[in-house]
Amino acid sequence: MYLKEIFVDNFRNLKKQKLEFCEGVNLIYGLNAQGKSNLLEAIRLLSMGRSFRGSKMSELVKFDEEYFYVRGLVRSTDFYEKKIEFGYKVNGNKVIKVNSNKLKSTGEILGHFLTVIFSPEDIEIIKEGPSRRRKYLDACISVIDKNYFFDLLQYNKTLSNRNSLLKKIKEEGKGEDLLEIFDEKLAEYGARIIKVRNNYLEKLKNSMSKFLMEISNEKLEIIYLNSAGVKEVHEENLIREKLKNRLTKSLTLDLKYLSTQVGPHREDFKILINGYDSRVYSSQGQKRTAALCLKLSELEILEEETGEKPVLLLDDVMSELDDNRKKYILKKLEGFQSFITHTSKSDVEGDCCFKIYDGIVMRE
Repeated sequence: MYLKEIFVDNFRNLKKQKLEFCEGVNLIYGLNAQGKSNLLEAIRLLSMGRSFRGSKMSELVKFDEEYFYVRGLVRSTDFYEKKIEFGYKVNGNKVIKVNSNKLKSTGEILGHFLTVIFSPEDIEIIKEGPSRRRKYLDACISVIDKNYFFDLLQYNKTLSNRNSLLKKIKEEGKGEDLLEIFDEKLAEYGARIIKVRNNYLEKLKNSMSKFLMEISNEKLEIIYLNSAGVKEVHEENLIREKLKNRLTKSLTLDLKYLSTQVGPHREDFKILINGYDSRVYSSQGQKRTAALCLKLSELEILEEETGEKPVLLLDDVMSELDDNRKKYILKKLEGFQSFITHTSKSDVEGDCCFKIYDGIVMRE
Protein backbone atom coordinates (compact mmCIF):
# COMPACT_ATOMS: atom_id res chain seq x y z
CA MET A 1 0.00 0.00 0.00
CA TYR A 2 1.29 3.44 -0.82
CA LEU A 3 0.13 7.02 -1.00
CA LYS A 4 0.58 8.25 -4.59
CA GLU A 5 -0.49 11.83 -4.04
CA ILE A 6 -2.13 14.22 -1.62
CA PHE A 7 -3.94 17.53 -2.07
CA VAL A 8 -4.30 19.94 0.86
CA ASP A 9 -6.28 23.15 1.16
CA ASN A 10 -6.44 25.32 4.30
CA PHE A 11 -4.98 22.57 6.46
CA ARG A 12 -2.96 24.07 9.35
CA ASN A 13 -0.21 26.29 7.88
CA LEU A 14 0.12 24.28 4.65
CA LYS A 15 -0.38 26.22 1.46
CA LYS A 16 -2.90 24.92 -1.09
CA GLN A 17 -0.94 22.35 -3.07
CA LYS A 18 -0.83 18.90 -4.62
CA LEU A 19 2.11 16.59 -3.93
CA GLU A 20 3.19 13.34 -5.57
CA PHE A 21 5.25 10.82 -3.62
CA CYS A 22 7.55 7.91 -4.39
CA GLU A 23 7.06 4.35 -3.14
CA GLY A 24 10.17 4.26 -0.93
CA VAL A 25 11.48 6.75 1.62
CA ASN A 26 10.01 10.25 1.35
CA LEU A 27 12.21 12.61 3.36
CA ILE A 28 10.52 15.86 4.39
CA TYR A 29 13.04 18.26 5.84
CA GLY A 30 13.17 21.86 6.98
CA LEU A 31 13.50 24.07 10.03
CA ASN A 32 11.14 23.75 12.98
CA ALA A 33 7.61 25.18 12.75
CA GLN A 34 7.51 25.11 8.94
CA GLY A 35 4.80 22.43 8.57
CA LYS A 36 6.60 19.07 8.50
CA SER A 37 4.40 17.48 11.18
CA ASN A 38 1.32 19.14 9.67
CA LEU A 39 1.88 17.24 6.43
CA LEU A 40 2.12 13.94 8.30
CA GLU A 41 -0.99 14.91 10.26
CA ALA A 42 -2.91 15.41 7.01
CA ILE A 43 -1.79 11.99 5.77
CA ARG A 44 -2.74 10.30 9.05
CA LEU A 45 -6.13 12.04 8.98
CA LEU A 46 -7.00 10.16 5.77
CA SER A 47 -6.14 6.91 7.56
CA MET A 48 -7.73 7.31 11.01
CA GLY A 49 -10.18 10.19 10.65
CA ARG A 50 -8.58 12.18 13.47
CA SER A 51 -5.42 14.03 14.41
CA PHE A 52 -2.59 11.96 15.87
CA ARG A 53 -1.81 14.98 18.07
CA GLY A 54 -5.23 14.88 19.70
CA SER A 55 -6.27 18.19 18.14
CA LYS A 56 -9.89 19.17 17.56
CA MET A 57 -11.11 19.39 13.97
CA SER A 58 -11.55 23.15 14.28
CA GLU A 59 -7.86 23.47 15.21
CA LEU A 60 -6.84 21.90 11.90
CA VAL A 61 -8.39 24.74 9.90
CA LYS A 62 -5.92 27.37 8.70
CA PHE A 63 -6.09 30.62 10.66
CA ASP A 64 -8.86 32.96 9.48
CA GLU A 65 -10.30 30.35 7.09
CA GLU A 66 -13.67 28.59 7.21
CA TYR A 67 -12.76 25.04 6.16
CA PHE A 68 -10.05 22.54 5.32
CA TYR A 69 -9.98 19.85 2.66
CA VAL A 70 -7.59 16.92 2.23
CA ARG A 71 -7.63 14.39 -0.60
CA GLY A 72 -5.37 11.40 -1.09
CA LEU A 73 -4.92 8.77 -3.79
CA VAL A 74 -3.93 5.42 -2.29
CA ARG A 75 -2.87 2.26 -4.10
CA SER A 76 -3.06 -1.15 -2.44
CA THR A 77 -0.90 -4.23 -3.06
CA ASP A 78 -3.27 -5.50 -5.76
CA PHE A 79 -2.94 -2.12 -7.56
CA TYR A 80 -6.50 -1.13 -6.65
CA GLU A 81 -6.70 2.64 -6.18
CA LYS A 82 -8.83 4.55 -3.69
CA LYS A 83 -9.58 8.24 -3.54
CA ILE A 84 -10.08 9.33 0.07
CA GLU A 85 -11.45 12.79 0.84
CA PHE A 86 -11.88 14.60 4.15
CA GLY A 87 -13.55 17.99 4.39
CA TYR A 88 -14.47 20.03 7.44
CA LYS A 89 -16.15 23.41 7.99
CA VAL A 90 -15.85 25.44 11.19
CA ASN A 91 -19.63 25.24 11.63
CA GLY A 92 -19.12 21.55 12.43
CA ASN A 93 -20.04 20.04 9.07
CA LYS A 94 -17.78 17.13 8.15
CA VAL A 95 -17.72 15.10 4.95
CA ILE A 96 -15.65 11.96 4.39
CA LYS A 97 -15.70 10.11 1.07
CA VAL A 98 -14.05 6.98 -0.30
CA ASN A 99 -14.19 6.76 -4.11
CA SER A 100 -16.81 9.54 -4.05
CA ASN A 101 -19.08 7.53 -1.72
CA LYS A 102 -19.98 9.50 1.41
CA LEU A 103 -19.33 7.67 4.68
CA LYS A 104 -21.97 7.72 7.39
CA SER A 105 -19.51 7.99 10.27
CA THR A 106 -15.83 8.74 10.86
CA GLY A 107 -15.27 5.16 12.03
CA GLU A 108 -16.02 3.84 8.55
CA ILE A 109 -12.74 5.29 7.29
CA LEU A 110 -10.76 2.72 9.28
CA GLY A 111 -9.07 0.06 7.16
CA HIS A 112 -9.16 1.89 3.83
CA PHE A 113 -5.69 3.39 4.17
CA LEU A 114 -3.29 1.74 6.62
CA THR A 115 -0.65 3.81 8.39
CA VAL A 116 1.56 3.51 11.44
CA ILE A 117 2.80 6.68 13.11
CA PHE A 118 6.12 6.86 14.98
CA SER A 119 6.65 9.98 17.11
CA PRO A 120 8.57 11.09 20.22
CA GLU A 121 5.24 11.07 22.08
CA ASP A 122 5.05 7.26 21.75
CA ILE A 123 6.91 7.04 25.05
CA GLU A 124 3.73 8.33 26.73
CA ILE A 125 2.10 4.95 26.04
CA ILE A 126 4.73 3.39 28.30
CA LYS A 127 4.99 6.03 31.02
CA GLU A 128 1.47 7.44 31.38
CA GLY A 129 -1.63 5.94 33.03
CA PRO A 130 -4.03 3.15 31.96
CA SER A 131 -6.29 5.36 29.81
CA ARG A 132 -3.40 6.16 27.46
CA ARG A 133 -2.65 2.47 26.89
CA ARG A 134 -6.34 1.57 26.49
CA LYS A 135 -6.77 4.29 23.88
CA TYR A 136 -3.74 3.03 21.97
CA LEU A 137 -4.87 -0.61 22.19
CA ASP A 138 -8.41 0.17 21.04
CA ALA A 139 -7.13 2.15 18.04
CA CYS A 140 -4.78 -0.64 16.93
CA ILE A 141 -7.46 -3.33 17.15
CA SER A 142 -10.24 -1.24 15.58
CA VAL A 143 -8.24 -0.84 12.36
CA ILE A 144 -8.08 -4.61 11.82
CA ASP A 145 -11.34 -5.72 13.46
CA LYS A 146 -14.57 -3.87 12.59
CA ASN A 147 -16.60 -6.09 14.95
CA TYR A 148 -14.39 -4.98 17.83
CA PHE A 149 -14.94 -1.34 16.88
CA PHE A 150 -18.71 -1.91 16.85
CA ASP A 151 -18.65 -3.70 20.23
CA LEU A 152 -16.60 -0.86 21.68
CA LEU A 153 -19.12 1.73 20.47
CA GLN A 154 -22.04 -0.26 21.88
CA TYR A 155 -20.22 -0.89 25.16
CA ASN A 156 -19.49 2.83 25.65
CA LYS A 157 -23.07 3.76 24.78
CA THR A 158 -24.43 1.24 27.28
CA LEU A 159 -21.91 2.39 29.89
CA SER A 160 -23.05 6.00 29.50
CA ASN A 161 -26.70 4.94 29.93
CA ARG A 162 -25.86 2.88 33.02
CA ASN A 163 -24.00 5.80 34.60
CA SER A 164 -27.01 8.07 33.96
CA LEU A 165 -29.23 5.47 35.62
CA LEU A 166 -26.93 5.37 38.67
CA LYS A 167 -27.44 9.12 39.13
CA LYS A 168 -31.20 8.67 38.84
CA ILE A 169 -31.19 5.88 41.43
CA LYS A 170 -29.15 8.03 43.83
CA GLU A 171 -31.27 11.15 43.36
CA GLU A 172 -34.77 9.68 42.95
CA GLY A 173 -34.44 6.26 44.56
CA LYS A 174 -35.92 4.44 41.57
CA GLY A 175 -34.80 2.61 38.46
CA GLU A 176 -32.65 -0.06 40.13
CA ASP A 177 -34.66 -2.79 38.42
CA LEU A 178 -33.27 -1.60 35.06
CA LEU A 179 -29.68 -2.22 36.11
CA GLU A 180 -30.01 -5.92 35.27
CA ILE A 181 -30.60 -5.05 31.60
CA PHE A 182 -27.58 -2.77 31.38
CA ASP A 183 -25.36 -5.24 33.25
CA GLU A 184 -26.30 -8.01 30.83
CA LYS A 185 -25.40 -5.88 27.82
CA LEU A 186 -22.16 -4.59 29.38
CA ALA A 187 -21.13 -8.17 30.18
CA GLU A 188 -21.98 -9.30 26.63
CA TYR A 189 -20.03 -6.56 24.85
CA GLY A 190 -17.34 -6.53 27.53
CA ALA A 191 -16.64 -10.26 27.22
CA ARG A 192 -16.00 -9.96 23.48
CA ILE A 193 -13.80 -6.89 24.00
CA ILE A 194 -11.73 -8.67 26.65
CA LYS A 195 -11.26 -11.76 24.50
CA VAL A 196 -10.08 -9.76 21.48
CA ARG A 197 -7.81 -7.57 23.59
CA ASN A 198 -6.20 -10.64 25.09
CA ASN A 199 -5.53 -12.15 21.65
CA TYR A 200 -3.98 -8.93 20.39
CA LEU A 201 -1.81 -8.52 23.48
CA GLU A 202 -0.51 -12.07 23.05
CA LYS A 203 0.64 -11.19 19.53
CA LEU A 204 2.03 -7.90 20.79
CA LYS A 205 4.04 -9.65 23.49
CA ASN A 206 5.57 -12.12 21.06
CA SER A 207 6.52 -9.41 18.60
CA MET A 208 7.83 -6.91 21.15
CA SER A 209 9.89 -9.62 22.87
CA LYS A 210 11.64 -10.38 19.60
CA PHE A 211 12.44 -6.74 18.82
CA LEU A 212 13.62 -5.88 22.33
CA MET A 213 15.92 -8.90 22.40
CA GLU A 214 17.41 -7.84 19.05
CA ILE A 215 17.92 -4.22 20.10
CA SER A 216 19.06 -4.42 23.71
CA ASN A 217 19.17 -8.13 24.64
CA GLU A 218 16.48 -7.68 27.32
CA LYS A 219 13.45 -9.83 28.17
CA LEU A 220 9.91 -8.52 27.87
CA GLU A 221 6.51 -9.67 29.13
CA ILE A 222 3.03 -8.21 28.90
CA ILE A 223 0.48 -8.78 31.66
CA TYR A 224 -3.15 -8.09 30.80
CA LEU A 225 -5.13 -6.85 33.82
CA ASN A 226 -8.57 -7.82 32.55
CA SER A 227 -11.66 -6.58 34.36
CA ALA A 228 -13.26 -10.03 34.62
CA GLY A 229 -10.42 -11.23 36.82
CA VAL A 230 -10.00 -14.49 34.89
CA LYS A 231 -6.74 -16.17 33.96
CA GLU A 232 -8.24 -18.17 31.10
CA VAL A 233 -9.35 -15.41 28.72
CA HIS A 234 -10.31 -17.63 25.77
CA GLU A 235 -13.74 -18.73 27.04
CA GLU A 236 -16.23 -15.96 26.25
CA ASN A 237 -19.10 -17.38 28.32
CA LEU A 238 -16.90 -17.57 31.41
CA ILE A 239 -15.72 -14.00 30.92
CA ARG A 240 -19.30 -12.79 30.53
CA GLU A 241 -20.41 -14.57 33.71
CA LYS A 242 -17.48 -13.28 35.77
CA LEU A 243 -17.91 -9.73 34.49
CA LYS A 244 -21.65 -9.80 35.23
CA ASN A 245 -20.98 -10.95 38.81
CA ARG A 246 -18.40 -8.21 39.32
CA LEU A 247 -20.84 -5.58 38.07
CA THR A 248 -23.47 -6.79 40.53
CA LYS A 249 -21.05 -6.78 43.47
CA SER A 250 -19.79 -3.31 42.57
CA LEU A 251 -23.19 -1.61 42.82
CA THR A 252 -22.60 -0.01 46.24
CA LEU A 253 -19.33 1.49 45.04
CA ASP A 254 -20.91 2.54 41.75
CA LEU A 255 -23.67 4.43 43.58
CA LYS A 256 -21.09 6.11 45.79
CA TYR A 257 -19.10 7.46 42.84
CA LEU A 258 -22.05 7.61 40.40
CA SER A 259 -20.05 5.77 37.77
CA THR A 260 -19.38 2.15 36.80
CA GLN A 261 -16.19 0.99 38.52
CA VAL A 262 -15.79 -2.37 36.75
CA GLY A 263 -15.35 -3.18 33.07
CA PRO A 264 -13.05 -2.89 30.04
CA HIS A 265 -13.10 0.91 30.40
CA ARG A 266 -11.00 0.46 33.57
CA GLU A 267 -8.47 -2.04 32.25
CA ASP A 268 -4.74 -1.81 31.79
CA PHE A 269 -1.78 -3.88 30.64
CA LYS A 270 1.71 -3.86 32.07
CA ILE A 271 4.89 -4.06 30.03
CA LEU A 272 7.62 -5.75 32.04
CA ILE A 273 11.30 -5.43 31.11
CA ASN A 274 13.52 -8.00 32.81
CA GLY A 275 10.65 -8.73 35.19
CA TYR A 276 10.02 -5.13 36.27
CA ASP A 277 7.13 -2.81 35.39
CA SER A 278 8.60 -0.52 32.72
CA ARG A 279 6.31 2.36 33.70
CA VAL A 280 7.73 2.46 37.22
CA TYR A 281 11.25 1.05 37.12
CA SER A 282 12.67 1.45 33.61
CA SER A 283 15.06 4.23 32.66
CA GLN A 284 14.11 6.86 30.10
CA GLY A 285 16.24 5.04 27.53
CA GLN A 286 14.55 1.70 28.25
CA LYS A 287 11.10 3.32 27.95
CA ARG A 288 12.03 4.89 24.64
CA THR A 289 13.31 1.55 23.33
CA ALA A 290 10.13 -0.20 24.55
CA ALA A 291 8.04 2.41 22.71
CA LEU A 292 10.02 1.79 19.53
CA CYS A 293 9.46 -1.97 19.87
CA LEU A 294 5.77 -1.34 20.49
CA LYS A 295 5.38 0.58 17.23
CA LEU A 296 7.43 -1.94 15.24
CA SER A 297 5.15 -4.65 16.63
CA GLU A 298 2.05 -2.67 15.68
CA LEU A 299 3.44 -2.52 12.15
CA GLU A 300 4.20 -6.24 12.04
CA ILE A 301 0.77 -7.27 13.37
CA LEU A 302 -1.06 -4.90 11.02
CA GLU A 303 0.74 -6.35 8.01
CA GLU A 304 0.11 -9.95 9.16
CA GLU A 305 -3.60 -9.35 9.78
CA THR A 306 -4.36 -7.41 6.59
CA GLY A 307 -1.83 -8.71 4.07
CA GLU A 308 -0.99 -5.08 3.25
CA LYS A 309 2.18 -3.13 3.97
CA PRO A 310 1.10 -0.01 5.88
CA VAL A 311 2.49 3.42 5.09
CA LEU A 312 4.91 4.54 7.81
CA LEU A 313 4.99 8.05 9.23
CA LEU A 314 8.06 8.97 11.29
CA ASP A 315 7.59 12.38 12.87
CA ASP A 316 10.91 13.75 14.16
CA VAL A 317 11.89 10.30 15.42
CA MET A 318 15.45 10.21 14.09
CA SER A 319 16.62 12.98 16.41
CA GLU A 320 15.56 10.84 19.39
CA LEU A 321 17.57 7.75 18.37
CA ASP A 322 21.24 6.89 18.68
CA ASP A 323 23.10 5.71 15.58
CA ASN A 324 22.56 1.98 16.24
CA ARG A 325 18.82 2.33 16.77
CA LYS A 326 18.57 4.66 13.78
CA LYS A 327 20.22 2.04 11.55
CA TYR A 328 18.02 -0.68 13.06
CA ILE A 329 14.73 1.08 12.36
CA LEU A 330 15.76 2.12 8.83
CA LYS A 331 16.58 -1.52 8.11
CA LYS A 332 13.14 -2.60 9.36
CA LEU A 333 11.44 -0.02 7.14
CA GLU A 334 12.82 -1.45 3.91
CA GLY A 335 10.03 -2.47 1.55
CA PHE A 336 7.55 0.01 3.04
CA GLN A 337 6.60 3.45 1.82
CA SER A 338 7.66 5.84 4.56
CA PHE A 339 7.53 9.55 5.33
CA ILE A 340 10.31 10.83 7.55
CA THR A 341 10.45 14.37 8.90
CA HIS A 342 13.83 15.78 9.87
CA THR A 343 15.56 19.12 10.20
CA SER A 344 18.12 18.30 7.51
CA LYS A 345 18.87 15.69 4.85
CA SER A 346 22.49 15.19 5.83
CA ASP A 347 22.12 12.03 7.95
CA VAL A 348 18.95 10.41 6.49
CA GLU A 349 18.76 9.17 2.92
CA GLY A 350 15.52 9.50 1.02
CA ASP A 351 14.38 8.12 -2.33
CA CYS A 352 12.53 11.41 -2.70
CA CYS A 353 13.35 14.61 -0.82
CA PHE A 354 10.95 17.44 -0.06
CA LYS A 355 12.00 20.75 1.44
CA ILE A 356 9.33 22.60 3.38
CA TYR A 357 9.35 26.28 4.20
CA ASP A 358 6.45 28.32 5.58
CA GLY A 359 3.92 25.67 4.58
CA ILE A 360 5.19 25.29 1.01
CA VAL A 361 6.50 21.82 0.12
CA MET A 362 9.01 21.63 -2.73
CA ARG A 363 10.20 18.39 -4.26
CA GLU A 364 13.90 18.31 -5.09
